[in-house]
Amino acid sequence: MNRTILALLFLLAVQVLLAGVLAWSGKNELDERQQLLPAGRELQVDEIRIADAADSEVVLRQVHGQWLLPELQNLPASQQRVTRLLETLARQPHGFPVANSAAARQRYRVTSYQFHRRLGFYHGQELLETVYLGRSPAYRQVYARNSRSNDIYSLRYSNHDAPATANAWLDRNLLQVAAPSRMEIAGLRLERSNDQQWRTRDGHRADGKAVERLLKLLRELKVTGLADEDMQRSLAEDGAAQRIIRLRQGGQDRVLELLVLEGQFYAKDARYPLFFIVDPRQYLALLQFDRQRLTGASAAQVAPSKSIEETGN
Repeated sequence: MNRTILALLFLLAVQVLLAGVLAWSGKNELDERQQLLPAGRELQVDEIRIADAADSEVVLRQVHGQWLLPELQNLPASQQRVTRLLETLARQPHGFPVANSAAARQRYRVTSYQFHRRLGFYHGQELLETVYLGRSPAYRQVYARNSRSNDIYSLRYSNHDAPATANAWLDRNLLQVAAPSRMEIAGLRLERSNDQQWRTRDGHRADGKAVERLLKLLRELKVTGLADEDMQRSLAEDGAAQRIIRLRQGGQDRVLELLVLEGQFYAKDARYPLFFIVDPRQYLALLQFDRQRLTGASAAQVAPSKSIEETGN
């Protein structure tokens, strides 16, 4: 009797072990299949080309760890958006394929000749992978297929998250100033002292609340778009700055110009060659800061400051 029980227990243990081994093996095989970009492939990618069904295409290129837009004179792309695209394809669990037949590839628009988005991932000139995004089965979902496989997956992503225009990939935060150590605005130069107080050139304390409101605006300044080609020329030739803000951050000087032309509000950062459209409310709010507001004193009490450029500091 005891021998029979022991034998049965032994057989049960063997069955449990075999089931575990098979489950682990199956999981590994599934994990390999589930990724639209093979494991580690996203780390090799330094160029992404995104095309749509209307033959529009945008190129994203990584230079020294930063994603840039060659079409827009190498303006920075949204790093967060590019990272999300790569991580979605490389790391998001996609589950079992929803289909793998030729008819399904056509029906879901994930073929080489029928797609909503074609994503080409390159290392230098070498094409590493091609992924097609097709129809949407539900809100914030899209069918996707790697060109090397017939398997089609339902992905938690959207075609709108992978636009085929450079303007849509532009980093909307590129004008933001996180923590300047020095500012010059409306003829007033302010510096952050060792006690973390903002002071004028002659040592008077600035109005802390007003300065903090200004800093908050600079931290949150949003780009809403780029001036079109004709407006870029007009701004370069005829644009006159309503306000010039000089800043020092991280040991580097920055110059931000605010301009208005034909009722549209623009900003120009000396680091970049193009003019940006900015939020009108933020633009107008920046114009409200003058010497009197920033110091809490009358204009006669605050002597004009020399600019950073004039002092050579």
